Amino acid sequence: MGRHRRLKGFGEEGGPDLAPLIDCVFLLLIFFMVTTVFLHTKGLEVDMPAKSEATEEQKKDINVVLDREGRIQIKGEEVAADELGDRLATAMEEANNENIIIQADGECPQEHVVFVVDTGKSVGVVGIAFAREQEEE
Repeated sequence: MGRHRRLKGFGEEGGPDLAPLIDCVFLLLIFFMVTTVFLHTKGLEVDMPAKSEATEEQKKDINVVLDREGRIQIKGEEVAADELGDRLATAMEEANNENIIIQADGECPQEHVVFVVDTGKSVGVVGIAFAREQEEE
């Protein structure tokens, strides 16, 4: 009788062929590498303050109050018209603020308000806001 011919099987090769599996893994790796380049995370753009701004002192409001007769008060103290420039400059230094808030009585003549605005601009006031009293119903 002749020789028996045995078919090649897993036993002789040492295991299944891994080449197709490796090809698939490399294709998946390339696919994920390419697709991650196009992903953009959504979020808000925020400008963070610089170090110098973060350590800066808190600014305080400078309120200039004008009553019905045109008398001027800063921080509750009455101020003469000729001293207004010096007092505003001092208040701006103390409060670390270049803005003022003017609160004028509704009956106050406008010439007094204009005088305060002009004097403030002459001593370096950058911003001026106008506040009005709440009307009671």
